[in-house]
Amino acid sequence: MHTRHRNWRRYSALIKIIFWREFNAMYRRTALGPFWALIAPAAYLMVFIFFRLMFGLKNHPGMPMIPFLFSGLSLWLFFAAAVNVAFPSIIKNVRILKKIPVPPLVFLFAGVLLPLVTCGVYMVLLELLLAYYGFYPTIQHLAIPLIVLFVLGFASGISLLVVSLALYRQDILQILPTIIQLGMFATPIFFPPSIVPENLQWVVAYNPMALCVGMLRGIIFTAAWPEWLPLLKTVLVISGLWAIGLPLFKRTTKYVTDQF
Repeated sequence: MHTRHRNWRRYSALIKIIFWREFNAMYRRTALGPFWALIAPAAYLMVFIFFRLMFGLKNHPGMPMIPFLFSGLSLWLFFAAAVNVAFPSIIKNVRILKKIPVPPLVFLFAGVLLPLVTCGVYMVLLELLLAYYGFYPTIQHLAIPLIVLFVLGFASGISLLVVSLALYRQDILQILPTIIQLGMFATPIFFPPSIVPENLQWVVAYNPMALCVGMLRGIIFTAAWPEWLPLLKTVLVISGLWAIGLPLFKRTTKYVTDQF
């Protein structure tokens, strides 16, 4: 028991050190600093507004366009960032692995911490944006951290597979940005799920990101608790990813110090 507690304290300290190292490395020599984290959603918002106007997409009833878009973008940008940092978070810390017996999973969690903090900032901005449009916090908003946790679990499950495959062959890293970009267009970020053709509705029905975006929008726009069926589907997909990815991750990362 004491050993576990001591290990947990050591891992927590290591995660904190890695977080601040990555934070400083990302923003140290920039003029805007952490405000650069707001550039991506602002740019995507402008592009998606242009798409909606070009294709004549109407606003979903009771959901103003800007909060509608920003709610989906907040979760998707968090997911994309969490997946993209997975492999570098392992490789950057190989020297630590060679010196200290640390589970590589610790570095995966450390890498996702900065995107998680950024997502928290997005959620605060979303609440301010909603208040501007007349949507004020309700008790259902307490479920928002659960939605973020689901996105974290899904992104981590994908990351386990990505790292495992990349340690064997790095081809996956070449196509990963394209896959993530295509995934965004397969998720109702800038369009309502109702316009998806019936023969493609299964893409939305079993896409954890689509389910999480839908649950978030239900919370903030209709003050509805997440329904049990989307929750169940999300948990099942995440559990399946972790059941496959975690053993594979543990097996492949055993030899990471020999490869790099």
